Amino acid sequence: MKPKQKKVFSELRTAILALPETQESIEIDELSGDWCPAYQVRGTDLVWVHLADRLWVSVPVEPDFEKKVSQDENLDSEIVERVKDAEETGGVKWAKLEIKSGSEVEQIVPLLKLRHSVLTA
Repeated sequence: MKPKQKKVFSELRTAILALPETQESIEIDELSGDWCPAYQVRGTDLVWVHLADRLWVSVPVEPDFEKKVSQDENLDSEIVERVKDAEETGGVKWAKLEIKSGSEVEQIVPLLKLRHSVLTA
C-alpha cells in the first residue's frame, strides 16, 4: 500500500469504527480473491474496503437504502449517482466508490452514516 493510500485508509477506518456497534473483520472478496477489511453492524454488511492497486469501497444497496439515498439532499451528487448505478453481484447490488484523498473520505462518511442508521433502525 502506498503511503498516501495508507493515510487515506486510516482516516476512513477511523470514521467507520466511530459508528456505534461497528465490527471489523478481514474477509476474502470472492470475485477478486483479495483480502479486504469488512465492516458490519449487527451482523449485516456496512461496507467493504478494497486495497489493491487503488483504494475503493463497496457498499451494499438494498431497495430501502437506495430510496433513502435518493431522498437525502445532504449527500454528494456523484455518490448518489454511484448508488443509483450499483451493480448486482450474487443477488446483491453493490455501489463502488473510489477514494483518493481525505476530502473524498469526508464525502463518503455521510453515506456510511446513512447506511448505519438504516442498519440500526
